[in-house]
Formats: sequence, structure tokens, C-alpha cells
Amino acid sequence: MPEKNLSPARSSEWALAVQHRLLAWGRTHFEAYPWRAAGIARWQALVAEFLLLRTRAKQVGPVFESIRETFPDAAAFGTADDASLRSLIAPLGLRWREPLFVALAREIGVCDGNLPRTAKELRALPGVGEYVAAATAALHSGERAVIIDSNVVRMLCRLLGVPYNGETRRKRWLRVLADRLTPEVGFKEYGYAALDLSMTVCRPRDPLCEDCPLLSLCATGSGYQDPASGSAESLSTR
Repeated sequence: MPEKNLSPARSSEWALAVQHRLLAWGRTHFEAYPWRAAGIARWQALVAEFLLLRTRAKQVGPVFESIRETFPDAAAFGTADDASLRSLIAPLGLRWREPLFVALAREIGVCDGNLPRTAKELRALPGVGEYVAAATAALHSGERAVIIDSNVVRMLCRLLGVPYNGETRRKRWLRVLADRLTPEVGFKEYGYAALDLSMTVCRPRDPLCEDCPLLSLCATGSGYQDPASGSAESLSTR
């Protein structure tokens, strides 16, 4: 089916309900990771978001704390030798990430931690792709950006009742839907809630549907069908 027919046909009422329920859930289920704490420098937050790529938050925690303890400021981080930087993130695997991490550290040192604020500007930094830029902008810089990672893609596709794969995040309809759901005010709180719910409740295997605040709005979990959507099959990505 051509992609032009895959627009997320959901009513404004449905979108607002998803927004409001996620925000309410997030207020009582916030995951207090160290990079989310008050007082974290923006360059440290950027480093954390970079390390979270294809890596579990529990794995990143100890490495992030080591970086904070080892480098008291952006200048120290930016002038550390290559071997030290590589060894810090070696426990996370993904060796391809190490040279990008070193290059990012150099850029952080050059600007002394005074990073760009918008997602578009952040993407010019080494190793900073769409997710890292959006997360850093929305969660740590006060700039609205639409956060889409593999967990959020899974959650949104399950809400619509459509299949998904590694390429779904690049589909225009998915981006349009994610943008619709991201509020103009409260985008930071919404971003945290979407990331946390999609990771802890809407899990890849054995999702905890009975604990999900979006269950009654979810085509996969409850068979919900918005009057605006037509049949669930009409949104198939085949």
C-alpha cells in the first residue's frame, strides 16, 4: 500500500486523550536516572543521550557516573586522551561508537560545554543523530522537539494496530503522528513519559497492557477503534 494512504487517521479527541493520560502517568512513574537530575550540565546530558543509543539505561548509569566523577567540567572532558575516553565506554560495547564519542568530546571541549540549543543545531555535532538531538533539545534545553526512538515507535504502532520494523521511524505518517501527540507546552514531561512508558510497560515482549494508561485507546491492547480511523486494516504498512 502506498505510503500516502498511511496517514494516522485519528481524531483530535483521541490525540488529546493520549497526551493527557501519558502526562498524568508520567507524574507518578518518572524514572529518576542520574542524567535527569537537577543540576546536570547540558553537555553531560548530551553525553548520556549519546550513550543511550541502542543501550539499556541500567547499563549506561554506571558509565555516566564514572564520566561525571572523572571529568569535573567540559574542558577536562574535551582534553582527555583518546584511550581514557574509549576505555570509559568500552563496557557498553558497540565499538563503532568509540571514535564518535572521542570526536564529540573534542567538540564539547572546544565550546566549553556551551552547546547549541535546538535539535537542528545539535545534529551538526559528531555522532549526534535525530534521537540524540531531539532528546537533548526537549529534555535538557527547553526547546520543543519530537522524540522518536525504537520504543516510542513500537508504542505508537501498537496504539494504531499496525505492524512496524526498523524502517518505520522514517515513515512520514509516524513522524506526523509523533508531532501531533507532542504538546507545545509540557513537551519535556511528555517526552519523559513516552520514553518511560514505552520502555517499562509497552515492552517488546510481554507488554504489561493491564498497567497501561493508554489501554482503552489502544487498537492492539483493547481493540479500540476511533471513528475517524476506519478499519484498523486501512492503516496497514504493507
